[in-house]
Amino acid sequence: MNTIHTIHLSPRREIAAREARFDYDLQRSEGNVLWRLWRFYCALAAKRRSRLALEELSAHLLEDIGLTEAEARREATIPFWR
Repeated sequence: MNTIHTIHLSPRREIAAREARFDYDLQRSEGNVLWRLWRFYCALAAKRRSRLALEELSAHLLEDIGLTEAEARREATIPFWR
């Protein structure tokens, strides 16, 4: 038995933790405007990070994925909101 299995909450704390509901209920929050905005921001940020990573690839790696340096640079200059 390892250490993780030996740690238990007292029954009172376990009930309080369940009542506090610190976890996310993703099914319920899909309609939440802030949740949708956060997901939209995360998608834009991921797109921007991938474009910046594309800009840093060497010519050899760009050739492996079928892009020229000019195409990679052009894609990297696209603003994050597009």
